Amino acid sequence: MTINDPGAGSNRQKVIEFIPYKTMVMDLESILANLTRIYVNRGSTEMVEIVSMSQAELFPIGSFDPEAEKYEYVLKLAVPAKFHIHLRDNIRTIQPQLCRDLATVTAAYIHESISNVFVVMKIDQDASWREAAMEWVATRPDADKQKEFRLFLCHAGAEESPVVREMKSVFLRKGISVCTRTIASVKERDLQHLLTDFERTADLGVVIVSAALTGMPFPDESIELLTSYVNNPGRRFCQIWDAICRADVATFSPGLAGSLAYTTERMSVEHICGLLLAMAGVEE
Repeated sequence: MTINDPGAGSNRQKVIEFIPYKTMVMDLESILANLTRIYVNRGSTEMVEIVSMSQAELFPIGSFDPEAEKYEYVLKLAVPAKFHIHLRDNIRTIQPQLCRDLATVTAAYIHESISNVFVVMKIDQDASWREAAMEWVATRPDADKQKEFRLFLCHAGAEESPVVREMKSVFLRKGISVCTRTIASVKERDLQHLLTDFERTADLGVVIVSAALTGMPFPDESIELLTSYVNNPGRRFCQIWDAICRADVATFSPGLAGSLAYTTERMSVEHICGLLLAMAGVEE
């Protein structure tokens, strides 16, 4: 199969068939090991960690040679979130360095080349939500929906943040009853009481994940409890990231970072509130 390359003229076509003698994909682990050897010899601890702790994938992008004499790939390196700050500050030098060093390592592959490297964060996904959803199906009581929809909004901090106040105002205009609760304790027992109160009194729960929340000294069991509610569809409990990026969330809880969230960094509070109601099946 071939496709035309619009930027190269009509006489060039991109070959994207499977080429049986290609070997770079099979040798990927060896390629990474030799790439790491370069950084060991240079004494570059950061690069050794980035490469050895990454998950790597080669994506074939084809060849513009009708005889497929040079087949191109793109390498994706998914690295742990702990390298976020280092990558953010140094990616303009790291990415071209990786490309140059890979060219050295793969020089023997005369019919193949890695034309580019993309470095992304590695966020492990939690598949336990599937069993949790089916558990909800099995245990769901046959009860009529409440006439009044109620939303449970919890947050950290001694005072309500601007986003909490704005969300309450938006929901009030929409005629939605909102109960706000402050997460004041990091103990698993106290957090469980708060979440149990949500299940007893509300139809949809929302936790505001902010710098105030991630800065609290939660023990692992409390973070796991909160994550279990967010990742379980049957709990009807979701998260909003307020002025915080995914890397910072991953440092606090990889489980929360692996679950999609609406974010105030790129979305208005009005829009987020509308999406929450749509998720809850409430007609505005």
